[in-house]
Order: sequence, then structure tokens, then C-alpha cells
Amino acid sequence: MAVRTLIVEDEPMTRRLLTLRLEHIGCEVVGAADNPRDGLSRFRESHPDLVTLDIQMPEYDGLDSAGLFDAIRSEDPRCEIAVITASAFPAHRERFIKAGALLYELKPVDFRRLADELRKYFPSLNRST
Repeated sequence: MAVRTLIVEDEPMTRRLLTLRLEHIGCEVVGAADNPRDGLSRFRESHPDLVTLDIQMPEYDGLDSAGLFDAIRSEDPRCEIAVITASAFPAHRERFIKAGALLYELKPVDFRRLADELRKYFPSLNRST
């Protein structure tokens, strides 16, 4: 069974790479958004199992993006959220991990490690990475 995934990421190349790598391990990318506001709208439309969330986007800093994280967690506590960001601020990492983030991965993304971490929570993902 595919893991329905929403990507919230402002960089088009990173969105494309995430889409390709996630689909390769068995995720079904059901949508993408380039900011938290659109991310919440797409989340409500698609009801994914997993959201990948960049927290550093134009007009949104790490803690501003926390609003999307909190909205998703309150609307669907079963939806897992993987923070994938360039923000190495310890306060950001601590805030999202304490709030229940599945993982906090720094860019550039190590896709092998990302796949291994996702398989811990979604064992149906294939192991061909």
C-alpha cells in the first residue's frame, strides 16, 4: 500500500527530487505546495499519510511554519510530518521534534538515510534504495 504524501517545499528542484525519490520507495505523491498556506489547503484536500515540510520559505521562518505543523497535527494526529529543511537552528529542531515530527532532516538531503528513517514508520515502503 502506497504512503500518500504531500510535499511542502518552495524550491522547485527540491520538490522534484523529493517526488522522484519518494515515489521510488513506494510513496504516492498526492500534491505539492510552495508555502504553508497552500500546504494546509492541499492537506485538507488530499488527507495524506505523510507531509514533508520545509520550514524555511519566503515570508515564513521556522517558527512561522510551525502553524502548519500544528494545524495538521490537530486535524489528523495520524498524519506523520517529516521536516526537511536547511534550518540548523537547535531551537527549530527541538520545537518540531517535541511537537511530534517524525524526523528533522537537514538539506542537502541524504535520500538513503531519509528512506531508512521513513521505513521505520512505514514498513510497506520498498527497500530498493
